[in-house]
Amino acid sequence: MYGFTLILTLVIVGGVIAYIGDRLGMHVGRKKLTLFGLRPKHTSILVTIVTGVLISAASIGVLSIASLDVRTALFNMKEIQDELQGLQQDYVLMEAQRDAAEQGLKEAEESYQRILLDLAEAEASVLDLREQAALLQEEVVALEAAADLLMESYDIVETGWWQMRMADIAFNASEVILTTVVSKEFSREEIRIHLEQFMQEVDEVAYRRGARAADSDRYRAVFLQPGVLDFVVEDIRLTPGDVIVRAVSEGNSIPGVPVLVYLETYPDQMVFSKDTVLAASTWDPASGMDMDFVILLITEDANRAALNAGMSLSRDRSAAIRLPGSDFQNAIIASREIKGPVEVRLVVAEDTWRSQTPVELYLDIVP
Repeated sequence: MYGFTLILTLVIVGGVIAYIGDRLGMHVGRKKLTLFGLRPKHTSILVTIVTGVLISAASIGVLSIASLDVRTALFNMKEIQDELQGLQQDYVLMEAQRDAAEQGLKEAEESYQRILLDLAEAEASVLDLREQAALLQEEVVALEAAADLLMESYDIVETGWWQMRMADIAFNASEVILTTVVSKEFSREEIRIHLEQFMQEVDEVAYRRGARAADSDRYRAVFLQPGVLDFVVEDIRLTPGDVIVRAVSEGNSIPGVPVLVYLETYPDQMVFSKDTVLAASTWDPASGMDMDFVILLITEDANRAALNAGMSLSRDRSAAIRLPGSDFQNAIIASREIKGPVEVRLVVAEDTWRSQTPVELYLDIVP
């Protein structure tokens, strides 16, 4: 409504000025009036021009008086343009700040999610540690009970000491009785069941070799400290990959008494690379010693080295190593042609892991 009124006012003012100018021009034309010494025709043209100027000036004046926007557009356009350009720059800067803030928010959310995940893992770890603490506390109680039991068994051990010096030996000290491999896929309960079955097999081996335990004991021929199985179960669970478990005689034992057993655990990993010299000795034909005796000696050394490295023992308990009989025979035959000292070596045939029992060897004679 305001714009319509303004336009109507401009039309009326322009019409009035045009009418006045027309009348004035006609009057000047009829009267042949002159201005500033001009001819009447030129005076009439001048009046028409002045009338047009007045119409424009009147239009601008009316618009300026009637509208603040028109005054602003006429007199403050440069300042408005500068301000608009500044606002556009501020808008671009604010957009960049907004994008940076959104990126920061996204990174903060990702960090928050990672923190939540770490917190969940930490809580699970705390629960696991509490379970281990409870198991260790139970083990302490079991070990205290075992200490009392050992005191009661002291007389039996003392009596057996003299018998051991006089009688046959069932198991030597640190002798590996039996070995098993525990899969990394087993759960805690499956590990325990596997170890209990393994101990039954160990007990059977010891029983066949004459060891005997009291009727009240858990096993017929071996004695294992209470709580050891629980400790080994947890140790296996904390070890990545498969685990070798070996039942070892704690000391020399004689038939008729229980074998004191402890358990060793080794992670299943490569222990011997191909072409590793496991044992070696120098043989001189002039020494009078036969080649086969030297081979037997280094075979014992190689077997001991394999056991010390934690190798699993084969079920038939023959040895932790295997040398083909053909290598042995060929060495005996070759020794007949040897005139000077040579080095006899037992060398690993292939890369070997602890669970790959026995260690495959070959015989190498180096001049």
